Amino acid sequence: MGIRVIFGLMLAGLMFGACGGEPDPEPAPSPASQATPDATPTPGEADGEDAAEPVRTEGEEPSVEAITTGLEVPWDVAFLPDGRALVSERPGRIRLVGRDGALREQPVARIDVEARGEGGLMGLALDPEFADGKPFAYAMVTSGGEVRVLRLRWRNGRLTPEATVLDGIVAGGIHDSGRLRVGPDDRLHVVTGDAGDGELSQTPGSLNGRVLALRAEQYRGDESAKPEEISRGHRNPQGLDWQPGSGRLFVTEHGPSGFDGPSCCDELNLIREGGNYGWPEFGDDQPAGAAPAHLWRETIAPSGMSFVSRPGSPWTGDILVAALRGMALHRVVIEGRRVVGEDVLFVGRFGRLRAVVEAPDGSIWVTTSNLDTYGKRTSPGDDRILRIVPPAE
Repeated sequence: MGIRVIFGLMLAGLMFGACGGEPDPEPAPSPASQATPDATPTPGEADGEDAAEPVRTEGEEPSVEAITTGLEVPWDVAFLPDGRALVSERPGRIRLVGRDGALREQPVARIDVEARGEGGLMGLALDPEFADGKPFAYAMVTSGGEVRVLRLRWRNGRLTPEATVLDGIVAGGIHDSGRLRVGPDDRLHVVTGDAGDGELSQTPGSLNGRVLALRAEQYRGDESAKPEEISRGHRNPQGLDWQPGSGRLFVTEHGPSGFDGPSCCDELNLIREGGNYGWPEFGDDQPAGAAPAHLWRETIAPSGMSFVSRPGSPWTGDILVAALRGMALHRVVIEGRRVVGEDVLFVGRFGRLRAVVEAPDGSIWVTTSNLDTYGKRTSPGDDRILRIVPPAE
């Protein structure tokens, strides 16, 4: 039996509900498969190579525990130099979590946001020189009808907003994307969605449906800066990370979800600067050079992602991808530019999964998203932070 048939049978047994963004309700559970949204994905590319048909691997699930409970849609995690973590909550709060998962009762920041639809307080990142005299954090929010990136200053155990470093991104009830990360070159990379209007992803001058970047002098400045366009033609990217060693940038994104195409075609894309990833074209209709590194042909709604960088594990060098509708953690095995295998973990066990971040101690922190627009409380502790310990050699 072929891998697509196997995936299809698995999906049929686990999936319920519609798929999609905000107005078109985002998907419910779907497992190990091949594709789409917290609202939805986009096209990618395989850097000149055809994407390999991955073989699903089998293995024992690693140890996992819920170390933090009582959160509300924890969107992202950023680790402080001392190992504690800042966690953004969609309604506009930033929480402080100890190395052991203990949650400080009072937020370290409250930010005015428009937390409607898929918007609110989303991505969070630290300045690369946080410990060397630049104690800044950067947060992606919806406010004033826009998606904005704010700079906040850490002082006396609190974060205070002090500047808007990027604005002018159209906000929508759906597809606000929201992740941001500082890359190996110290540029702050920001992924943006199409705000429910696919044409924005191709419109000259638009900041929507893009991977954008700000240089250090821009994100540390006092005025909103004009970002560099790294790539365009994206639908709703929600995860990004750089491959250790090569520095290649990979991005997860949602494919169409009913109102803008059949529910399918979530993607893992290898990003080339200047690349066009095709949206609103998708799947087999994408332009030349936009083939994804990995395509999920059934909707999983991929969100956060992280490479496993700590040595000494069979997972080292693999990509971990959180699935919202899929309600699973996908371990994507990659060699160079090519995906060669995939293992799907914890299917349906913890509900919707959103952020995936490698902790300083080599463990993996994953947040649930069961209290968001599309979620259902799955336990009295929702939402939670899960701590996963990758297997040893």
